[in-house]
Amino acid sequence: MPVYSHSRLSSYENCPLLYKYSYVEKVKLEHVETVEAFMGSRVHEALEKLYRDLKLSKLNALEDILAFYKASWERSWREDVKIVRVKYTPQNYYETGAKCIVDYYQRYAPFDQSRTLGLEQSIFIDLDGYKLRGFIDRLAQRMDGYYEIHDYKTSQYLPMQRHLDEDRQLALYQIGIEERWGNVERVELVWHYLVHDTEMRSKRSSADIARLKADTIALIEEIGKAVEEDNFPAKETQLCSWCEYQSLCQRQMHIVKTKQMSINKYLSSTPE
Repeated sequence: MPVYSHSRLSSYENCPLLYKYSYVEKVKLEHVETVEAFMGSRVHEALEKLYRDLKLSKLNALEDILAFYKASWERSWREDVKIVRVKYTPQNYYETGAKCIVDYYQRYAPFDQSRTLGLEQSIFIDLDGYKLRGFIDRLAQRMDGYYEIHDYKTSQYLPMQRHLDEDRQLALYQIGIEERWGNVERVELVWHYLVHDTEMRSKRSSADIARLKADTIALIEEIGKAVEEDNFPAKETQLCSWCEYQSLCQRQMHIVKTKQMSINKYLSSTPE
């Protein structure tokens, strides 16, 4: 039986064909990292260093964290990092990531709001025999006993509160935390939308958790049925531009081909 994750479930919801390529056929393509993902990884690394050092009573100055971010960016950068929004340069993304770190540091310093229990904390969830796994950016506990599950976002998108109140990922992590430590009674889910310098929070009732479990099990069973029937239709969305399987998709491969053509060849192939 496969081990699921929020990202695995989301890939099916976003596009069943993407799920088939990724998890059923396990098509191996040359990995193409988008600049958004690259920037997000470097910012996550910087914040992880900040809190990992704090656990050993070392408070880094903002300048030190920015220097770490710069070194990580320069060490990890590759020319094949994909930039979909071609009007922006790598420097634009670098500066955006740096601003995320500055805003976060200035908002929360000296970082004594809670005690960090885990960074990139691996968590397992059991839903009636179905196994899920995830990683929590930061798990913390406040003085009032509340556990906090923190998630860092570097996307340009700022969701509405009602969407976060229905978010699956961190609520699944809550289930895992409650299973792992039986004394967990109060949990708050915390998102840091770093580009917007905005913190958003949500809590789940026992009824919310029960409904989430039922919905997630139903989705896993739907995926299982799709595997049995080999039924994975393509689903076109705005996310297609970032999909690494564009060249294999009947609905998208023409876009890839025309991008590779010269302008004259493209015009000669276009019907009048």
